[in-house]
Amino acid sequence: PRGRFCWRHLLVELGSRYQVVALDLPGYGASEKPPGKESYQLESLAQVICQVIEQLRAPPGNQQPGTGAKGTPRGCCLVGHDWGGLLAWEVASRSPNLVEKLVVMDAPLRGVMPGFLCCHPSQLLRSSYVFLFQLPWLPELLLSLADFELVRSVLLSPWLGVQNPERRLTEEEVEVYLYSLSQPGGLSPPIHYYRNLFRDTPIPRDPPPAPTLLRWGSHDAFLDPRLVPVLRRRLRPAARCHLLPGASHWLPEDQPQALAHILTDFLEGGH
Repeated sequence: PRGRFCWRHLLVELGSRYQVVALDLPGYGASEKPPGKESYQLESLAQVICQVIEQLRAPPGNQQPGTGAKGTPRGCCLVGHDWGGLLAWEVASRSPNLVEKLVVMDAPLRGVMPGFLCCHPSQLLRSSYVFLFQLPWLPELLLSLADFELVRSVLLSPWLGVQNPERRLTEEEVEVYLYSLSQPGGLSPPIHYYRNLFRDTPIPRDPPPAPTLLRWGSHDAFLDPRLVPVLRRRLRPAARCHLLPGASHWLPEDQPQALAHILTDFLEGGH
């Protein structure tokens, strides 16, 4: 995940029709960066997202909140990608009253990966960086070497980065991402997300009750697109799960216009 900056294209596409809010997750960008990896466990992070949604739907002053059919405040359409998608699954399952519709991009449900890895061991290669990130201090050192050259090469890679030739990151856009990582204490929090992966015990939950749209890049280099049919079987029958042909893992930047059309259809077309 790369913070709210990765949503810049979709904010432009959707901002004229909807109230759109993009967040820096805790530890990213301009958000607070609490010390210690305990602050970045999924349960704690999901709680933060729930609190943000509650605050956003609270009416200012004496205005009346927008309400649903039963007089309760309306939920949001929650859209998440990568780590944000993992958190979106969690929030929609544990607090369904907050989420009216759910959109997840390139992020699996908790508990799916162990079984998938047994059947598709090639995913271990795609996820090999996760095991490196379990080590103390060494990942921070390697990523920061030569002015974050490793991070820069991944973001600009024609295989690991954005696939759409018209949307590949410019040097200026890469610098935006590297700026937050280069600030004091800016590199460890994103790695702490991964350090908690094997500490968090997935809590069995029913599939999210909200109408759900799952989109996945067919050329995702990090998460095997064969996860899509596996996830489809775990969701409610009405969930819409599709691959976006030719797209990379970085969907919000790779295919923003196509996604804007898909999201608008999902928002206005019911389930």
